[in-house]
Amino acid sequence: MPDFEFVHVNQPGDEKKNSTKVRRHVMKDIGRARRKPKNRGGETTIARDVQATAAGPSSSGQTQDEQALVPSPLDEARLGDIPFPVDMDEERRSLARFIFTAVRSSHLPFGLPWLSIGLADSASWYITLANAVLFKQMKPGQSKPEFSTSTEAMKWYTMSLKSISKRLEDPDEASKQGLIVAITGFICHDTSTGNFARQEIHFQGLKRLVDGIGGIDEIANPVLRLMISWHDLSGAAYRNGLPHFGVPKGSMTDINTGGDTVYFDMLLDSWDKNCPYLGDIQNALKATAAVASFVNQNSQTPNFWTDELTAARLLAPALHEVLSLQGRALPNDPSHPDYSGTAAREAFRRSALIFLAALKAKFGAVSFELRRHVQDFRQISQIPHVDWAVVPELNLWAHTIAALEEQSDQRGWHVSAIVGVMESAGFTASRQALDVVRGIIWIEALFGDKVEALCREIDGLVAFRAMERLSGLSMDPSTGVA
Repeated sequence: MPDFEFVHVNQPGDEKKNSTKVRRHVMKDIGRARRKPKNRGGETTIARDVQATAAGPSSSGQTQDEQALVPSPLDEARLGDIPFPVDMDEERRSLARFIFTAVRSSHLPFGLPWLSIGLADSASWYITLANAVLFKQMKPGQSKPEFSTSTEAMKWYTMSLKSISKRLEDPDEASKQGLIVAITGFICHDTSTGNFARQEIHFQGLKRLVDGIGGIDEIANPVLRLMISWHDLSGAAYRNGLPHFGVPKGSMTDINTGGDTVYFDMLLDSWDKNCPYLGDIQNALKATAAVASFVNQNSQTPNFWTDELTAARLLAPALHEVLSLQGRALPNDPSHPDYSGTAAREAFRRSALIFLAALKAKFGAVSFELRRHVQDFRQISQIPHVDWAVVPELNLWAHTIAALEEQSDQRGWHVSAIVGVMESAGFTASRQALDVVRGIIWIEALFGDKVEALCREIDGLVAFRAMERLSGLSMDPSTGVA
């Protein structure tokens, strides 16, 4: 039977006085609903400019173009028919067989699309062979090493580098998109090894080439556009800086969220008068909420979590919004009216980056930026004299998302902040707080299995503080020990 709650209004305008009660009632139902994922196949998602693939996906998850370009690794006749950009002796053919097998038998993000793109240029194919050597030599669970760890890989890497260097000196060659493909191959390796200093150098060169043809949207291959954007945003997120390129064509810039963001929209509507200093972060949070809505609506689709092209199209707009926000200096005086709001704004921004990085990892991609943002949020949670009860619902969300991605022995400050906001809101159990969080920006498939342990820590601190008030004990929030 529906659980109704009535709000008494004496005169026009009194409804604002009861807005908190209304929001909590709404979020309670939304929180319950989001504890289990729903299959909403009937809902539609709208994108303004969907051109990520030239053909629809087949039952195997590959586009028709990819199936035409990438041969079966066991079909020697088909392999011989491929127009490779370089002469293929048995050594090169053996590496080609290996890498074709690898991308078909295990999920390597952008592996199959890259093989199709890499076949278009000699330098990009040499860097593909260098990567094949590394993958062939890697042990299960080993992080991807540098080319310098293998003499054989260095041979192909050097051949690719020489080809690129020679062509960069030729103005006619510099305007060709094959060179863009080759440098993108180097950037892919930089990202996969976490060498973002070198990635930045390569991106500076790539940007000059891309600007020379009129910008990223002038790249003819739609998959290449998305790959460049993906790695650009990976580097920007790791550096906590601006990306080199704008949102590429084919990105999901207009997602139909249905009724998923009702409670969240109510919160944002209350900001205008109560928290004007938080207004500029609204678009970034809305974009992140749209990403969550899309995942919640579509994550039950077969092969969803191995579809890196959908991930790239989905995450690009939200990451651009979050990373484009300018930083703000924290006032020196804690009594300054913007002190707590400025700290909260950065907490919201960092939590959005943690959320998107965790989602990226769920898609099977490397996410070196996740640990960095979690560590930085830990410092934010320890800023002294911050009233985290400013916009309490959003602060509950921010600290909870960070805590869920934090190591258990490192999240005492997060739990302390969460309980502090709960006390100001009159909450007495973690379940109430998690209902709020689920009503804001949430993906059950991403965080559901991590909730129970955090709730135990929250409820433990709630109980301890109740005892503290009775006995006069005090506790160190960083350790949770009296």
